Amino acid sequence: MKNWKFETKAIHGGTPIEKSTGATKTPVYQSTAFAAETAKDLEAIFKGNKYGFYYTRSANPTVAALESRVSQLESGVGAVAVASGMAAITTLIFSLATSGDHIIVSKSLFGSTYYLINGLIKNSGIEATFVDTLSIDSYKDAIKDNTRLIFIEAVGNPKLDVPDISAISQVARKAKIPFAVDNTFVSPYLLDAKALGADIVVTASTKYLCGGNSAVGGLVIDLGRFNWASHGSVPITELKKFGDQAFLAAAKKVRGNSGNALSPQNAFLTLTGIETLHLRVERHSENALAVATFLKTHPKVSSVTYPGLPDHPTATNVKKQLPKGCAGMLSFRVGSQENAYAFIDATKLADNSVNLGDTRTMVVHPGETIYRNLSAQEKDDAGVYADLVRVSVGIENSDDIIADFEQALGEV
Repeated sequence: MKNWKFETKAIHGGTPIEKSTGATKTPVYQSTAFAAETAKDLEAIFKGNKYGFYYTRSANPTVAALESRVSQLESGVGAVAVASGMAAITTLIFSLATSGDHIIVSKSLFGSTYYLINGLIKNSGIEATFVDTLSIDSYKDAIKDNTRLIFIEAVGNPKLDVPDISAISQVARKAKIPFAVDNTFVSPYLLDAKALGADIVVTASTKYLCGGNSAVGGLVIDLGRFNWASHGSVPITELKKFGDQAFLAAAKKVRGNSGNALSPQNAFLTLTGIETLHLRVERHSENALAVATFLKTHPKVSSVTYPGLPDHPTATNVKKQLPKGCAGMLSFRVGSQENAYAFIDATKLADNSVNLGDTRTMVVHPGETIYRNLSAQEKDDAGVYADLVRVSVGIENSDDIIADFEQALGEV
């Protein structure tokens, strides 16, 4: 199994044949509680001295199968599945930091993540410094004695800028600070976060992993690179008895105490989606490049941003980190918010939706939806312009997507 390629792990990883029935699909264990053979067994499971399940809020066999598969795909040592991508980021931060601690976060950030950190996290007494995503010195300069985490997105949302993950990882490693990468925008098939130096991956499995717009979920994956004995935060030191599993134990504790458990049904749907992940993201990448190339030549489009374009501002990082493709996210500008709305309303194939990574193509005006609560200056800093359209390119025939966009631009 250790020698299996990604595509094989995506189908067989974490899902042994169910012995009692021979089922080749992991069953949906739709059970709230699980019975133990003896009182001593249940005690041991509760204390973490024996593997097992007792309550789905804490752990579930279907969810555990998903955790195992995704951990294998990210070359990790373990994973914790939670109710959403936002729950994964919340779990990550509260597993490493508490009141009085400090974290470093890149400025190129999903709107909801920004709201989370500037709201709940800040109100919990955890200080956050937002730094220039592409400036390595900005990460160095932001480090404090109580810094517990450096967090970035593999591809910034919605700027679509690609930071130098290896260089940032070196800064984090020198300072003995865990470095986490949100891999949602590209998936583990396209980006090997561990090889680039990340210690932790978080992802919204809702997106490319599931792929069918059918199940919300998220995961936190420990890549096995960080020495948790050197981490001085309260959440980790309280669980030092777990040794190199201390971070996973802390994440499971946050999940159990906060109740942000992933449902077994959603875990099952995500497991099913992962089986075709490699096929889908290849098509997403091909289609997005074709659409971006078309948009660059259209007279009503003032600019196009897609990491796979040769003239992308961070093309050097893209070439190094995303050699197999850049997935399906792109954005373009059309001169005014009125024009952006006219384009969106005129599309016939694309859905006007805030999701991404679906098999279907989706378009959205991020400025008045996802980033609606940002100030004008914050929007400008984030690259959220009034005339910006964000596109999640699906896996339909690229000719059909382009034809739809061409007719919609005709209405602008």
